Amino acid sequence: MKRNLLLVVSLAALVLFLAVQLYMIRSIWQQKEEILLMRYRDLSREGLSVLLSGKKTNGFEKAMEVADKLAGYLVTEELGKLSDASDTMALSKMALKETTAVLYKNEMLTPFLAAFIDNAGFDKDFKSVITISKFEIFTPEGTLPIVDTVYAAPPKNLLFINTFREEHNNFLIEYHYLIDLTHKNSMVFKEALLSFALIIASTLIVFLVFWLTWRNLMEERRLSGLKSDFINNMTHELKTPLSTITVAGKTLKKEQILDDPEKVRETADMIGKQSIHLNQMINTILEVSLLERTEFHLDRHPHAADELIHEIVSSFLTSCDGCAVIEEDYRTEGAVIHADTVHFTTMISNLLTNAVKYCDGDPVIKVMTTVECGNLEITISDNGIGISREHLDHIFEKFYRVPHGNIHKIKGLGLGLYYVRRIAMAHGGDVSASSKPGRGTTFKIRLPLKTNI
Repeated sequence: MKRNLLLVVSLAALVLFLAVQLYMIRSIWQQKEEILLMRYRDLSREGLSVLLSGKKTNGFEKAMEVADKLAGYLVTEELGKLSDASDTMALSKMALKETTAVLYKNEMLTPFLAAFIDNAGFDKDFKSVITISKFEIFTPEGTLPIVDTVYAAPPKNLLFINTFREEHNNFLIEYHYLIDLTHKNSMVFKEALLSFALIIASTLIVFLVFWLTWRNLMEERRLSGLKSDFINNMTHELKTPLSTITVAGKTLKKEQILDDPEKVRETADMIGKQSIHLNQMINTILEVSLLERTEFHLDRHPHAADELIHEIVSSFLTSCDGCAVIEEDYRTEGAVIHADTVHFTTMISNLLTNAVKYCDGDPVIKVMTTVECGNLEITISDNGIGISREHLDHIFEKFYRVPHGNIHKIKGLGLGLYYVRRIAMAHGGDVSASSKPGRGTTFKIRLPLKTNI
C-alpha cells in the first residue's frame, strides 16, 4: 500500500514538474521574443536617426519626387476625365496603389537599415511594410482626398518604426514605416536554444531518475515475491521429508513393527530416502551460495565429452529407477573438455531432473552433443509441458519458478536452472532455452573446448 501511494505521489510530482517546465519554456519564448522585437525596433530607430543626422534624409527623397510627378500627371491628364463618383473612386484607388508602389520601389531606408543592423551583428532578414493613412492630391479647385484613415496599432509580428508626414507641390501624404521579421520564430528559437537545451536536459534527467527508481522498485517487488515463494517452497520441501522421518521414527517404536523385520526394513528405507532428499536440497542451497562467492573456483580436469555425459546419463537413470527414456546421440568425435566433474555432473543432472518433473506423460529425453566453431554444444530436449514465452526469459533467474496453478504441485526451490547457467558461465560458456507450451523444451549448453586451466 505504501509503495503504491509513493508511486502515485511520484507520478503526480512528475506531472507537476513537467507542467512547470512547459510553463518555463513558454515564458522564455515570450521573453526572448519581446527582447528580439525591442532590439530590432531600437536598432531601426537608431539607424533612422543616423540617416537623418548624417545625410539629412529619411530615405524617401527619391520616392517623394516620383510620387509628386505621378500626382501632377493625375491632375493634368486624368482629373478632367472624371464624370461621376465612381470615376473619382476608381481614380483614388489607382492613385493609392501607384503611389504605394512608388514608395516601395524608390525608398532607400530599408537597405540602409539592413546594412546598419548587419554591422551591429544581427540578422538582417526582414522586409519593410509601408502603409499610407492620409493622402491628398492638390487640384486647381482644391484638394482631392485619396485616403484619410486613423492609423491603428500594427499586428504583433510588425514593428512600428516611424511616421512621416510630407507636403510637396502636388500632394500631401502621411505614411508609416514598419518592418516585418520574416523568420522571427527561427530567430527566437536561436536566442532561446541554450535555455531550452538546459530545460530539456534537466527534464530528461528527472524522467531517467524516475524510470530507474520505478524499475528498481518493480525489481525489488519482484525479488520480494520470489523470496516469499522460495521461503514457502523451502518450508514445504523441508517439512515433507522431516514429517515423514518423524512419523517413521515413531513407527519404529511400536512393538508390532519391531517384531516384523520386513516392516522395520521398509521404514528404514523410507527414512533413508527422505534423508537423501533432504540432504540434496541442503546441498543445492549450499552450492548456490558457494557460486556467489568471489573466491569460487572450479576444479577442472580433462574429460572425453561423450564418455562423461554418457556416465552422467547412466547414473541418472540408475538413481531414478529408469524413470525416463533417454535417447543419446553423440557427435563430438572424441572432443575433450576441461570441466569440474562434480559441478558439470550436477548441471546435466538438473536438466534431466527437470525434464522428468515437468512431464505429464512418459518422459522421453534426447541428449545430443556436437562441436560447432570450437565449442561443445550439449542439447537436451524433452517432451514435457513446455514454457510460455513470457516466462522463458526469466527461467534462469534465482528463485524464479514458472507458475503452474498450485505452486507445490511440482517440487522445487527455483535454483536448478540458475545453478545451470552459473556453472555454464563458470566454464566459460552459456546456456539458452527454447520451448513451445505442450510440446516440450530444449536446452542448449555451449562450452569452449579449449579452456585455460
